[in-house]
Amino acid sequence: MNRRFPKNKLKSHGRPSEKQESQKTHIPKDVRMVPGFHAVNEAIRVRPESIVTLWVRKDGEGIDEIIQIKNRAEKIQIQIQLKSMQEMTKYATGHQGVIALLSEDPALDWEELKTESQIMLLALDGLEDPHNLGAIMRTAWLMQAKALFVPEARSVHLTPAAIKVASGGAEHIPIQVESNLPSLLKSLKDIGFWIYGLSHKTNQVIWDLELPEKVVWVIGSEGKGLRTPVERACDELVSIPQASSLASYNASVAAAIAMTETQRQWRTL
Repeated sequence: MNRRFPKNKLKSHGRPSEKQESQKTHIPKDVRMVPGFHAVNEAIRVRPESIVTLWVRKDGEGIDEIIQIKNRAEKIQIQIQLKSMQEMTKYATGHQGVIALLSEDPALDWEELKTESQIMLLALDGLEDPHNLGAIMRTAWLMQAKALFVPEARSVHLTPAAIKVASGGAEHIPIQVESNLPSLLKSLKDIGFWIYGLSHKTNQVIWDLELPEKVVWVIGSEGKGLRTPVERACDELVSIPQASSLASYNASVAAAIAMTETQRQWRTL
């Protein structure tokens, strides 16, 4: 899902232009909107040259977080456009008065998947809630997962809401959209990955596993869990212990438990 477009040119002198809001907002084609203080700060830190423009609320002079973000952007000559809160909310909710427009996504290195000896990946089978996706991305970043795979159909993709919840994780974790998730899992098996599907249908408990060096955790949808073809593509189904059989873990919580157990066994953090 990596996109690369002409980068924002950094000037060697002078201050960046600070444009007032126009009647019609122009949004460059194929940009990614990054809303919220944490997400924008991480975008400025990690990939400043891919920031096409930074939208800032025009009445935010007294808000410390906005002042700090504006100052950081001005120092590296990022173009700033002043917008009303109402205008910004048309494109992303929960933006806190700042939205960065980026022309580049994190890239997945397929050669690294083949050659590295210790890698963790996630495949999300039909998650529909952008907040779940964002929470998983944030944990995946902190737990050093290398990528997330999502189906092309009937699945949430990388939205501004997911990016906001990820709080910077979207700048580190590639999101790959796949037309055929079972086929992808087979391809990953062929290069040495072991595929574990989280499911309540098994007595195999996650604490009893001795995890290999190349792991894919497959997380099912919020309501239905894993689809049958995806279950069949897994090497093993694994359950997470819980006190009641009448409830289930939130998808992002289940993913966090699986990633944490992986790193506990690997001892790499």
